[in-house]
Amino acid sequence: MTHRARFAPSPTGLLHIGNARSAILNWAYVKNKGGEFILRIDDTDNERSEKEYENKIKENLLWLGIDWSKTFNQSDRIDIYNKKISLLTQLKKIYPCFESPEELSLKRKTLLTSGKPPIYDRSALKLSANQIEDLIQSGKKPHWRFKIEEQKIEWNDLIKGKVSFNSKNLSDPVLIRGDGSLLYHLPSVIDDIEENITDIIRGEDHITNTAFHIQLFRSLSSKVPRFGHHPFLTDEKGAALGKRLGSLSIQKMYEEGFESLTLINYLLSIGTSKNLSKEKDIDKLVSEFNINALGSSSPKFSLNVLTSLNREIIKLYNFTEIKQRFIDSNINDAEEGFWIFIKNNINFFRESFDWFKIIYSDEVYINETNDYLINAANLLPNDPFDLDTWESWTNLIKNKTGRKGKDLYMPIRLALTGREKGPELKYLLPLLTKQHVLKKLCYI
Repeated sequence: MTHRARFAPSPTGLLHIGNARSAILNWAYVKNKGGEFILRIDDTDNERSEKEYENKIKENLLWLGIDWSKTFNQSDRIDIYNKKISLLTQLKKIYPCFESPEELSLKRKTLLTSGKPPIYDRSALKLSANQIEDLIQSGKKPHWRFKIEEQKIEWNDLIKGKVSFNSKNLSDPVLIRGDGSLLYHLPSVIDDIEENITDIIRGEDHITNTAFHIQLFRSLSSKVPRFGHHPFLTDEKGAALGKRLGSLSIQKMYEEGFESLTLINYLLSIGTSKNLSKEKDIDKLVSEFNINALGSSSPKFSLNVLTSLNREIIKLYNFTEIKQRFIDSNINDAEEGFWIFIKNNINFFRESFDWFKIIYSDEVYINETNDYLINAANLLPNDPFDLDTWESWTNLIKNKTGRKGKDLYMPIRLALTGREKGPELKYLLPLLTKQHVLKKLCYI
């Protein structure tokens, strides 16, 4: 049997880190099993759904390296949903209700006040066919609920293990609003049936939904998929991240300079007992993915840890893999030696542009006579320089001036780069000519 999993974002905003994690978990899980990954766009909310967000979600997923064998929009499937609604109506699995929002709110408050769970009392089931017709003729627009069967609902969750619900503790969910629009539940289940989805991995906020989704699958004479419910990411203090944090959108992270590989590694590792992976080969990441390694507690998202991981991922790239990025940025003179010089000392690739300018520009950082730098310039060997030049040169300076440690190195670093910190200077010298170094030392 072919495994089929899906990711179903709503195009009402940018893809954020939590949703991206759901996408990556589904994608890695099903690819690990040689199956198919489906992208479903949940755009039945006409007022909030925007094509711009849909396009950006797809763009961000592709940037992350997540591909799909099929994609579709729920807004194109209304006819399919209507046929299934007619079937559920004939089977008496859904029923019309006429309470106003105010009446339902009062019922909930009354139940809570008396210490009872706010479960719908099914009073609408007592209405006769004539009463229903009269209400409709009077202008009342019904909302439709799914009638949950009274039975224990259980499944073996891919992440949480055995999960069990007593249907008596569940309220019949509304599937269709009074204006005829569909809530998430019904089109989601129908699409999963139509697309032969075998595995559904989603946030733990859907656990109760899954209980009556299972009954919906059975009501439509369909096989129930396997379910897995992962905990949500929290911030470092344990608070919910929330969609509203635009700084944690995938688009923002792309703009900030994070590598897609960094996010893939991070989101497949966080929440497991394993250390953060630093794997460049995505196929290997997928082949080693194990859904059982996910814990049941909420993992804490850390931007600092993500940045550190990005630094480690950048170190993995060789110059051949990174060269085109320089060309695309109109830096055609970057060479392998420059990449070796810089890659161990940057958090984001874009920082290499700053270093390129620092190293190769004619800007002089110390614009005053400095006897120490003049001595250093007089002792500078002839070019071309190699990796041993720095040590031999600084040994000459040390013997001449008696300086050592920071007093020896820092003035030269400041003169050559304008910065107090940076990559090892032994890798810098081979990139430069003697004339260039002398100019930086204010010698010519």
